[in-house]
Amino acid sequence: MAAILHFYGFHISQLIPIGMVRIRHFEFICRSQGLEPSVEKFRAFYQLISNMGFYSFGLRGGKKILINLPNSFHDWKMKFFFIRE
Repeated sequence: MAAILHFYGFHISQLIPIGMVRIRHFEFICRSQGLEPSVEKFRAFYQLISNMGFYSFGLRGGKKILINLPNSFHDWKMKFFFIRE
């Protein structure tokens, strides 16, 4: 993640949540296939999208990695729970 942020020249606080999910997803897919993730490989699948000083990544040219990413996390409350002492 740090290499990607450094390459594009913005801070993690400027990355919208789905952008972070896409970076982590890419990393997990690479590692599950025994590949070392890199900026060059990431850029083969994703392109930078900016909107009012915030950034994300969209699929480049319709290329897909292995699985579709969620568009939102609207059901997170049903999967969230607290652990008491």
